[in-house]
Amino acid sequence: MKKRASWRKLIVVGTLSFNLLIGWNSGHAAAIGLAPETLWAKNYDTGFVLSEVQEMSGDGYTVMGTSEEGKIFLANIDEQGNQQWSKVFQLQALNSSGIEKQVTVSSIRHLDNGGYIVGGTVPGFYFRYNEYVIVKTDENGVMQWTQVFDSGAYGHFNMIRQAKDGGYINAIFTESLNVGSFHTSVQKRNRSGMNEWTTVLGTGGPNSPHVEARTIEETADGGYIVSGTKGTNVSIWKLNSSGKIEWEKTYSCNGGYVIQTTEGGYLIVGSRSEDETVLIKTDAIGEESWTKTLDGGQTVSLTNTSDGGYLVGQSHLVIKTDAAGTIQWSKPVSGLTKAISVKSGGAMILSSPETLMKLAVYSSPPQTGLKLDSEDYSLSVGQTLDTVLTSVYGDRKVNVSQYGSYSTADPSILTVDRLGNITGLKYGQTVLTATYNGLQTTANVYVYP
Repeated sequence: MKKRASWRKLIVVGTLSFNLLIGWNSGHAAAIGLAPETLWAKNYDTGFVLSEVQEMSGDGYTVMGTSEEGKIFLANIDEQGNQQWSKVFQLQALNSSGIEKQVTVSSIRHLDNGGYIVGGTVPGFYFRYNEYVIVKTDENGVMQWTQVFDSGAYGHFNMIRQAKDGGYINAIFTESLNVGSFHTSVQKRNRSGMNEWTTVLGTGGPNSPHVEARTIEETADGGYIVSGTKGTNVSIWKLNSSGKIEWEKTYSCNGGYVIQTTEGGYLIVGSRSEDETVLIKTDAIGEESWTKTLDGGQTVSLTNTSDGGYLVGQSHLVIKTDAAGTIQWSKPVSGLTKAISVKSGGAMILSSPETLMKLAVYSSPPQTGLKLDSEDYSLSVGQTLDTVLTSVYGDRKVNVSQYGSYSTADPSILTVDRLGNITGLKYGQTVLTATYNGLQTTANVYVYP
């Protein structure tokens, strides 16, 4: 229990501190501002799990989702979140045996011409076989063409994207559930879905490290950057425009997304534990430039922002960093499935199952003060108290306890951990100092027998 005390004698012997701010050796990224205002948040009550949101070339957004029955939901949303139109349909495709089967959708994207490209699987002729399927629809979801191709076993369609030449790129993974063999590859397809080239990125058997290509994006030089896994690590492959591997690197984290940064390097996000997410910045050939750690959570999306920073979507949190990986703001979002930066400088957030919210443009407000939750703390020898560190921005306050730097004037009387929790060691009086974002505040601490 905290209480104000009348004892005023000050004992100063030494300093013990813990630091979490960027620029210190901890390598942690510290939040430095308030999250932007939520302009609107709407639940569309569609009965679908919304999994994708894209900004339109004009105004508004396209939202996409799927249902357990295999149906697809498409909708156009205006800048205020109002639904302009929606379409529900179900895709069927002939497998290689000529039998019509329901398409299980894995990846869907709105195209520059207004249509949609869908990547997924259909059941094959043999038990536990999934064949790959790509479907092109028009703006209304009417099927224009279908390409089905054999996986050879149990296929996983991981991602499809539109290429700058109007064709498509996709990442796939096949495993044999009987013998444990696998192979993973990326493909380039023309506007009609016909295969132009295939690059195999990994093969193996039951005793081999698992290798899987999961995401693929086109790069500024006309090549491609692919992220995936190799064993327990993230693996990144850089391909040229013809699909030839230029380089491959592995990084000590798992999961993972990769994007090309504005200066031509790459940013990778992955996890090192359940409570630690890592940002890895590399140069153009995949050599690490810096690494920063964030609070944990499953990463679900990663995008560039218009100011040169990054937007990281986690299962429970959206985080905005600057170009150096320093957190500018974070915002809790339950069930987050996608976070994208938009042209206005704000962000669009999808959360499960069918909520869409728009965040305003971030503007860092001036920090006007820093306060601990008490001017005086009293505790007994062996007792531990938590403290709360608050950053003040005008009439708004933010709890920044986990991002502060703490010290005690006499570590023989009192210790303080990296979260600001204090523990009495012996009878006496000392001063607790907390620092955050260049500001400092103090409190007297009295330890009784």
